[in-house]
Amino acid sequence: MSTQPKSIFAKIFAFLSGFGLATAVLIMLLVLTFLGTLEQAEHGLVASQARYFESAFIDRIDIGACWRALAFDGYWNIGNVTLPLYIVPGGYTLMAILFVNLLLGGIVRVRKSPKTIGVIISHFAILFMIAAGAVTHHFAKEGNMSLSEGQTNDEFLSFHDRVIEIEKLQTDGKAKRSALVIDESKFRDLTTAGNGRTFTSEKLPFDLIITGWKKHAQPKRDADGSRTDAVDGYFIQQLPELDESGAAMADEQLASACVAIAKIKGSGEKQTGILWEFAAAPWTVTVGADKYLISLVHRTYKLPFAVRLDHTEEEKHPGTQRARRFTSKVTKLEDGREEKRVITMNEPVRSEGYAVFQSTFSSGDKEGTGVKSSGFMIVENPADHWPLISCIIVAEGLLLHFLMMLARFIKVNPWAFSLSLIVVFNAAFALAMKMLL
Repeated sequence: MSTQPKSIFAKIFAFLSGFGLATAVLIMLLVLTFLGTLEQAEHGLVASQARYFESAFIDRIDIGACWRALAFDGYWNIGNVTLPLYIVPGGYTLMAILFVNLLLGGIVRVRKSPKTIGVIISHFAILFMIAAGAVTHHFAKEGNMSLSEGQTNDEFLSFHDRVIEIEKLQTDGKAKRSALVIDESKFRDLTTAGNGRTFTSEKLPFDLIITGWKKHAQPKRDADGSRTDAVDGYFIQQLPELDESGAAMADEQLASACVAIAKIKGSGEKQTGILWEFAAAPWTVTVGADKYLISLVHRTYKLPFAVRLDHTEEEKHPGTQRARRFTSKVTKLEDGREEKRVITMNEPVRSEGYAVFQSTFSSGDKEGTGVKSSGFMIVENPADHWPLISCIIVAEGLLLHFLMMLARFIKVNPWAFSLSLIVVFNAAFALAMKMLL
């Protein structure tokens, strides 16, 4: 008996939903996790995450760093060896493929029956978890806030998002500050010479032209005056985005720069300056008696509450100078209410969609102030609780699956037996959590 050959779409569907693809993806994810963990020892967590887990493709593997992380250099020192790669998918691509595979194979293709309902629920929960990772990657806001003991703040600086801020210098000290903001996405493509973009606003007496954007750079003096792109005797020098070991530098370590041209409306007069992320002061544009401060800075986000650092301390490993634990006692201030909280390295404070993590500590000795301070990492993640929800759904799905199998084995009604026990288990779990918390 002959069978009709499968269409090209059927073959593609079979491949994308097959166990073979799922196995290959999971093995590659295991390898990436292993390599990223090894490289983290030398390149740090941020750089390793960016290379292996947040990228579409992996550009290279630092064989030397992995070799030293495994302590093999005690037997044979191979030095700095890297393996360039161009077509190996990174964690982002692999998770996207796994999402499609689970959707087609675990939801669409799987046989629908009471026997598979638990498996379908578990597959759906895993898809929900992968979606949580994508939402976090694209929409989460991450930044830092530094506080000295006794200091209060309700704002934090983004790690990655840069903006150009334009603020009119107020002569009245009591006047409310306000600034016009140009997001980095509007000008980060202006990298080639002569490629500029004009930004205008009815609130400004000038149009602002941005050009010559560089992700990592610094102003350098034009010693011989031969540079055609020099501004007031300085030009923007491109800097490498790799450190001495060849690893990609963390985004917050980069110093962006660009050229800004203020074109005064009505007169055609132009004022040109360099905007640099690490500049000691803003660039000033003067129009008549008014002055405008223009800065290239990391975006500032406002918290719905304020944090006051009451006390911070560092605990070290016995007999060493290596930090074991940072602890900060803080007060959360909101609508006139005060709430005492404790933040440690592994125990953040969560409130209103924000998580405040302890990240750094300073005793003030190096600065010569003697004032202790703490650095906090602040994350606003729309999918903050999605992984927890998906884990609960996975557990419920697997529990339902196993209970229904048990019910068939002991020859009782599967639905009544399974659902009644799940209700009992959930009630007991909720009671235990209430007593513990």
